[in-house]
Amino acid sequence: MDKKLSPDLQPTAVGFLRYRLLDVRVLRGASNTRQSERNFIETKSHLLLLSNAHGGKLVIDGRLHVLRPGSLFVCAPGQLVELTNFADHPLELLLIYFQAYCLLSDETTVTGVPLQVALPFPCEAAVTSASTAGHLFGAISSSWNNGAPSSLLRCEAGLLELLGLSLDYREQQAELALEASRMELERHYASEITIDSLAKIAGLSRYHFMRLFKERYGRGVMEYRTDLRLKDAKQRMGEPNSASLGEIVFQVGYKSESYFSSLFKKQTGIAPAIYQRNQKRKIAAYSWINFGQILALQTIPFAAPMDHYWTSHYRNKYEYEVKVPLSHQYEFNLSALRTSQPDAIVGIVECVPAEEQDKLRTVAPALFLSWDDDWRNHLSSVGNFLEQEDAAIQWLDRYDRKASSLRERLQPIVGKDSLIVLAVGANQMAIWGHQAGTVFYDDLGFTMPEAIRAFKWIKSVEADELTEINADRIVLHVDQSPAAQARGNNLFQTEAWKKLRAVKNRKIHKTSSSGCYEAPWNEYSADALGRFLNEVPRLFEQ
Repeated sequence: MDKKLSPDLQPTAVGFLRYRLLDVRVLRGASNTRQSERNFIETKSHLLLLSNAHGGKLVIDGRLHVLRPGSLFVCAPGQLVELTNFADHPLELLLIYFQAYCLLSDETTVTGVPLQVALPFPCEAAVTSASTAGHLFGAISSSWNNGAPSSLLRCEAGLLELLGLSLDYREQQAELALEASRMELERHYASEITIDSLAKIAGLSRYHFMRLFKERYGRGVMEYRTDLRLKDAKQRMGEPNSASLGEIVFQVGYKSESYFSSLFKKQTGIAPAIYQRNQKRKIAAYSWINFGQILALQTIPFAAPMDHYWTSHYRNKYEYEVKVPLSHQYEFNLSALRTSQPDAIVGIVECVPAEEQDKLRTVAPALFLSWDDDWRNHLSSVGNFLEQEDAAIQWLDRYDRKASSLRERLQPIVGKDSLIVLAVGANQMAIWGHQAGTVFYDDLGFTMPEAIRAFKWIKSVEADELTEINADRIVLHVDQSPAAQARGNNLFQTEAWKKLRAVKNRKIHKTSSSGCYEAPWNEYSADALGRFLNEVPRLFEQ
């Protein structure tokens, strides 16, 4: 469960701990073949994990971590650890199970019961040298398989070496000049702190500092400061006796309330006053699809699953608001929700067994939507359940007006052309069905080929099957993975592709990167389809 293990040990406790190695395992090439497949890693004891490849992701207590060579994790007993590898990238993960004991005051005797608390090592670290990581990975795994007493000692030495490297990582990070400048920004974001002053702290030129800062933290310096200010504003707005919006704007470093409101709405999609009102309610989005249904009502869920690759949009924008990350274990979620006490829960019937639905209803009023219903009814039902019927009606009215306007703009360009969506992935090439393509077919009036009516979501196809459909236009998405790129290049060289009407008439519309093209059912919600509608003009008005 997502809770702090207490009491945690401080870094100074390292000298008073002793370790006992229990088991060593190696995971190679473990991939998730289905979206429903889950690979949980047991943590009955302390667990150290070392990655030796660019592949897979770990979800630890609801937090996502991307695996790279040298990625190092130290987990406490009882932490929820899940391994995901949907992209089928190469995977090498070393699992070292061990126990830790505390040295008593006489410094010669250890306690008889292994510690169950978090140890004084960072949860996530990195072995900065890939060759060192690879050497330790190979030495420990081969020595454990050898089984000789000397080999077992080498394994224990390897465990200590890795624990030491995790502490090295923490100590080195603290000393980095770039981190020092970031901390200065964290302390003084409400003032008019300049990039030049931060660059001086880091001992770098302005240009070099700005480049490194963005590489390290994923955002530019001023964007980072804006996020800090908005996070502070959100916190102040959520206080029981909060100041007026004008006072909060001044407190976080802005001089203009209108400028702040514009920034705030751009980041959250919600005006500050509405945000302040709606976020007083704690709404849990139990299933991933529910996030976009609730968000369309200008309410950000306070509990939701955020570890999927397709939820990165929500994770990047709403990490502050989602206080309770949910997982894929019913027990974990039930415990997290009982502790956090939501005001309401929204889920999907087909994703939650009936007995679990009953348990959730004992926590808070709960609505479970049928996956067979369409996204408009989903939104209306959620609006009624949360007593936000007007917000749902207004959202649908805005969407329909925007779709109608776009349909009129596109009509002179596309006429009555038929259209298919073709998604090329690493494992297959697929076309979208009528429900996946609802924006194109139902809202924008594109002609749907008869073959599309036969299925809802996606259907795997080969090049000759595209010839049978022979649509006037093709919206083409090729995933960025090397395997998908190779599959796409092979397709484009076939005679079947070259003979397609859309290819000969140059009516191929290439998409930008978007998770919905790989798995459209993951984005079947009001908010996601609204964003999709906004992206459509770029495909046809170039």
